[in-house]
Amino acid sequence: MRPSLCLFTDSLDPSGVGEHMLTLAAELRTRFRVSVVFPPTDAGRALLGRALVLDVDTFALEGRGDRDAMARFSEWLQERDIHIFHGHAGVGWEGHHGIRAARMAGVPAVLRTEHVANIIDNPRVRDDHACIVGMVDRLICVSRGVADTFIEAGIPADKVRVVRNGIDLQAAPRDRADVRARLGLGPDARIILTVARLASNKGHGDLAAAASAIVAQQRAAHLVWVGDGPLEQMLRAQVKRLGLASHVHLVGRRDDVPSLMAGADVLVLPSLFEGLPLVVLEAMAAGLPVVATRVCGTDEAVLDGITGRLVEIGDVTRLADAVLTVLDRPDLTATWGAAGRARVEREFSARRMAEETAAIYAEALASSGVAKGSQRSSEHGIDAMGVRKTNLAIPSPPPVGRRTR
Repeated sequence: MRPSLCLFTDSLDPSGVGEHMLTLAAELRTRFRVSVVFPPTDAGRALLGRALVLDVDTFALEGRGDRDAMARFSEWLQERDIHIFHGHAGVGWEGHHGIRAARMAGVPAVLRTEHVANIIDNPRVRDDHACIVGMVDRLICVSRGVADTFIEAGIPADKVRVVRNGIDLQAAPRDRADVRARLGLGPDARIILTVARLASNKGHGDLAAAASAIVAQQRAAHLVWVGDGPLEQMLRAQVKRLGLASHVHLVGRRDDVPSLMAGADVLVLPSLFEGLPLVVLEAMAAGLPVVATRVCGTDEAVLDGITGRLVEIGDVTRLADAVLTVLDRPDLTATWGAAGRARVEREFSARRMAEETAAIYAEALASSGVAKGSQRSSEHGIDAMGVRKTNLAIPSPPPVGRRTR
């Protein structure tokens, strides 16, 4: 019997977290009985629909954080006989109720992935997070930089594991003319693409400030911002105030991002903090040079001067200079794009991510209280720690070339 795996988030706008979870589900569904859990927000429902296409079980998490809702979710975990619960947190204060529900249900192995560096500065929230981490068997971090921030905050290093993000390596065919027509731009437009939520941590304000210098030297430059969020109106006002409305385009959420990447000239991500952004890996897979800030995780994907350019947070002048270098030096940036594609193929594949994650599942099951032979209740199959007995082993992956998708 295949072990049962539940991938969980209670994030109301999962975005990259949701993509990560669906990638894991697609890679692991032949080796596990996979369930995915998202809240029924607009973003969550879209992800639940995509999960159904993968032929995995789904659960819409109503009443996020509500005690009765979590009790129902715990019962659902018991009914599904979940062996491995893997919660995903977009920020450090998400996902706590899911961990508690999994422990209430007696799930043998409980894990949590931190997708962003530790930014918790509230003492009460910090204590709550430490309590939750005490309840998990392993804390997975999506980059070495993320892991370091949690270890520095006091999380035991022997509980922390690093599994860098990975993506499906398929990229859309390049069609610059089609992308420009789709965006209502002329055939000679130079597209500076940013794909990120319109929130303070993504640095759009710095990019708007840099845009003036970029457009002054490259009149064909057009900054295309994909995404929505709480700062949309403020950013539109800033763009208008700078006189850049004809060169900075806020296009909202799009379902054609791979095509946009294939037709763009550069991806820019001026974030204030990250974990290991999927959009950077996707751009590199598309052969697109990346200009980004030197922040946690991004600096583990982008090699400065080899696959793109890294600048310090808030350095608007260097940000503009880096973008102009890409636009002015097509020979150099073609080399950067090819190097980025090779790096993603070598270091950031979805299969590598799934294999490393499955190995941690096996480790967590093997080192659980069940495996150590603690005092058990044979009547209910529950050990003294509230963990169900199990002798499950993680199946080995099928040989390369014989995988089913």
